[in-house]
Amino acid sequence: MNQAQVDFQQLRIKHILFKSKVRSVLYGGEKDETFFSRSGPVNAWFSLIGRSRYGSISEMQELARVQQDLDSTADQLFRLYKNGHIEQAMAGLQQLEERSGKFLELLGKLEEKASAHGEL
Repeated sequence: MNQAQVDFQQLRIKHILFKSKVRSVLYGGEKDETFFSRSGPVNAWFSLIGRSRYGSISEMQELARVQQDLDSTADQLFRLYKNGHIEQAMAGLQQLEERSGKFLELLGKLEEKASAHGEL
């Protein structure tokens, strides 16, 4: 497995962990403030790896925007939950899943383009 493959696999794992941690909060767990911060692992991947290594590929910018949307959706769900709107927060998990599908689709396209550009 080369470096680019490792990079994309790391992001997939971080994305799955992101969704898992959102669900955990909505099922009564504690919010991991560090994980969901700007310096958390998903945002750090984009800052340290994604934009520097793959920033020239258009899907990278779009993927970063989808991640920002995922972050905003998670924050909205956390607020709903915190304010006692638990059913609405739980229903919002569907939005998170839809955005996750788009994220994974774009990640696949990014990986294909990186491969075509000889970065894999």
